[in-house]
Parts: sequence; C-alpha cells; structure tokens
Amino acid sequence: MGKRFGWTDDDGLDSKDRIRVNDLKEKAKKENQHTKNLRQRVQEDEQTKINQYSEGYCYGCSTYDKVISTLIYMCGECMEKRGTEGLMCLITKKTSYELCDIHADWVFNDSWQINCSLCDKCMKRLSLVHKTYRKSGGRNNAPDEIIKRKFYARNPGEYIGNGITRDQTKDQRFANG
Repeated sequence: MGKRFGWTDDDGLDSKDRIRVNDLKEKAKKENQHTKNLRQRVQEDEQTKINQYSEGYCYGCSTYDKVISTLIYMCGECMEKRGTEGLMCLITKKTSYELCDIHADWVFNDSWQINCSLCDKCMKRLSLVHKTYRKSGGRNNAPDEIIKRKFYARNPGEYIGNGITRDQTKDQRFANG
C-alpha cells in the first residue's frame, strides 16, 4: 500500500486502500458461525470441494470445471436423477407451485431450494430459463395464479385473503374495522 495518488493520511493509507481494508473488515464481521461451518463441511467433501482456481464439481452436468456456487430451485425428480452427493445444502422445500430451474416446468409441493455449484455452460442454460420465465410474465404465469385470476374474474364479490370483498368501497372497509 503506497502513494498511488501522491498523498496519504496519517495511517499511511490512501483512499482506495482504506476502502478495501474497511470492506474486508465488514465482510469478516458478517461471517457467522453457521457460514463458517457450512464452508468447512463443503471444503472437506470431495464432491463439493472448490480449489483455489474456482474449479470444482458441477452439479448440473457432472463435470469438473470452473464453477460458481448458486441457489436454484429443483424438483424432487431432477434431484433424484442427479443424486445428493454434489449438493452443498438443502435450504427449504416449497409448498406451492415453483419453477424447476433444470427442466423449466412448474412443480407443485415437490420443489427444493438448493445450494450447489454450476459451471459456465449450466449457468448460461439457467439464465436462458430465467429470461424466458421473465418474458412470459414471471410469477403471474404460475398455475395457481392463473386459477386465482379465473376464479376472482368469475366471482368478483368473493372474499380475498384479508377478508375484504372486492366490491366494498374504501369507506366500508374502514367501517368494518
């Protein structure tokens, strides 16, 4: 750390070096014990280990290549085909309709959010799936959302989740409490 711009403060750091040091300190503070334990478990396992060159096992295509870790949604059927050896961890199971990022179809009550490593080729495929997902309307294109829109279009006076009917006015809503 030197005089990159020709001036330094009392601590011998110029502005750019001070920002970098503060960012590293802030990142270290955010690391909690759970994250440290997960990283240690991932690096001990041969299937999930990532070396210093960012090379590791790709969960999407089962190759050893340059990878990046990411969170994706995957249905139980796709997970069964690939196995659980290359998974870093299962995050949560979704109980509603969710888009499986592998075969790009909606799945009900069998979708898991997982943490895994994917290579560049699989990440490109994943970005194309999400691009078409957003272009087609995103979450509004889910089967349960389509069913809700059809139901409330046919029955406009029905109750919505908060107990207020669609045909009540604003004043009636506040009068009901």
